Amino acid sequence: MKHEQIVALFDGRGTAEITLRGVEVAQSSTIAAVAYELGYRLHETDIATRSQWRLTYLRDDSPDVRRRAQHTMARLRAGGPLFPPSVPAGMPPGPGRQIAPMEAASARQNVKAYETHGSRGLVVIAGLLSAAFLVLAWVAREAIGGAVALLAAAALSAVVAVLIPRWMRNWYERNRGRVARFDWQRSRQGGPPPPPAPPPPV
Repeated sequence: MKHEQIVALFDGRGTAEITLRGVEVAQSSTIAAVAYELGYRLHETDIATRSQWRLTYLRDDSPDVRRRAQHTMARLRAGGPLFPPSVPAGMPPGPGRQIAPMEAASARQNVKAYETHGSRGLVVIAGLLSAAFLVLAWVAREAIGGAVALLAAAALSAVVAVLIPRWMRNWYERNRGRVARFDWQRSRQGGPPPPPAPPPPV
């Protein structure tokens, strides 16, 4: 899909449901980046198969997000780019590396995936592999060389199962950091944040 087709999916409706098939799955980060600019957040990813994903986005009605969406639409109507420059004109670049929109979108998806599923699934898979290698080592116990190799594979799988939560947590924190830095970059482009909404009536 081209950028114009993706933009048309986020036309202000409350919910945008997108089905990706085949090579379109590789565009999920592009779609996430466009959705962010137009004021939508990923609600659910349903992976029917490896080549068919269903994405559900919800419109975010918070004041700062709506303002960002309005700025994006105004920029597009004026013939400008979909994504604003990482460093606004007349403003010095901030310290550290600049995060590109696609990188931020991918990081945002990774954060959502970890917060939804955690690392338990990977730990279970590594644990099952370790158990399977132990069973095979028992079956092949008369062949000393093969049994030793299978026991080593079982031990390695067990170690991986123990370390996966730490690895995944570090991966999650790196992605959170990229998202936070990108949001900070975008806040510099849009000026000061809007005032908070008034409290609801009692």
